[in-house]
Amino acid sequence: MRASAAAPAAPRWRSRRWTVNGLGRRTGRTLLALALAVAGPLASAGPVAAAPIQVRADEPTLTWSVRPTPTDDDPQRPNFSYDLVPGQRIEDSIRVRNFGAEPLTLAVYASDARTTSSGALDLLPAGAEPTDVGKWIVLDTNVIKVPPKKFVDVPFTMVVPAGVENGDHTGGIVTSYRSPGFDREGRAVVLDSRLGSRMYVRVGGELRPELQISDIRISYAGTNNPLRPGKARVTYTVTNTGNVRLAAEQLVIVPGRLGFPGREAVLDPMPELLPSNSLTFSVEITDVWPSFRTAGSVELRPVPTRDGDVFAPDTPVATGSAATWSIPWFQLVVLLMLALTVLLVVRRVRRRQRQLAEADQQATQIATIVRETVQAVLAASETRPAAGVGAGTVEDGGAADGPDGTGDRRGDPT
Repeated sequence: MRASAAAPAAPRWRSRRWTVNGLGRRTGRTLLALALAVAGPLASAGPVAAAPIQVRADEPTLTWSVRPTPTDDDPQRPNFSYDLVPGQRIEDSIRVRNFGAEPLTLAVYASDARTTSSGALDLLPAGAEPTDVGKWIVLDTNVIKVPPKKFVDVPFTMVVPAGVENGDHTGGIVTSYRSPGFDREGRAVVLDSRLGSRMYVRVGGELRPELQISDIRISYAGTNNPLRPGKARVTYTVTNTGNVRLAAEQLVIVPGRLGFPGREAVLDPMPELLPSNSLTFSVEITDVWPSFRTAGSVELRPVPTRDGDVFAPDTPVATGSAATWSIPWFQLVVLLMLALTVLLVVRRVRRRQRQLAEADQQATQIATIVRETVQAVLAASETRPAAGVGAGTVEDGGAADGPDGTGDRRGDPT
């Protein structure tokens, strides 16, 4: 079973805030950008994602791109990538090209990168003070004016501080164009259109690929059909506690209980997660039967994202588990109804059996009385005719001796 978690499957730069190594375009219609101020004095503010931002009708259409300046060794390098040691200094530049017909004035600055809640790679909000790669970079200038159809290379230097933690550090260089605009409600805002190039810095030393799962929760939702299973939702937070950027293979397990089968969900790979950054995932597991107590566990196996990186076979697998109650209420109601039905049937059967037994007993008693009565009648009828026959014989004999038939026997006078 494969399921999708909350974060996307592949790391990318958020086009909502800035584009990396690509083509930047600002039109007179809706623009995905940052609203930095609302009415009154202009001050830095967070992104406005709900309402579209409109630019003024008289603002020109601007199109530009940024990329690392081509070198003889790598004329098509997609981003800045360095392997350095503490104290090492490098010099490089970023190329900004103006595709428009008017000169383009841009602000240029460096910042730290972070993993957003959607799994994308983004820079710190404008105005936020960098503490990592963005702080190591010193640009030759912070404002450039690019002629139409031309490009400008902006040099910079970077020195890795002594004592910095080994491993991966990520940041970027951003170009920014600010212009007046208004939001859906007509309030004045400053529109910040940003376009940048990411920068990966690996400081030499031992790499520690390590993930930690925290705040893991599981919930269960049953169905109204007692013959259908429900579903479980597992939510958890993953933090990169190591020193190397990495992804992970994700497995969520809901074990079976009480004879019910378990379920497993192989999620899409976790997107690239920078050191000290976190992502929260939520996955729904279907066809889970209620078993009074439903548990869920998560396993994350770190996977390298940088070409050439290989993690040791014994790299620890991050694990976490949680449990929740899953009372099978509808199944219990059905069982209770079945039990009551069986009890009623048994009681009826037993009552019927008692009634049949009593009827049999009564029938037996009646049959006994009838049999005894019949025997008595038969016995009486047999006894009465026998007594009558004997008396008649004696009388008949006495009558025959008398001359007149009276039965008198007179003696001879002699």
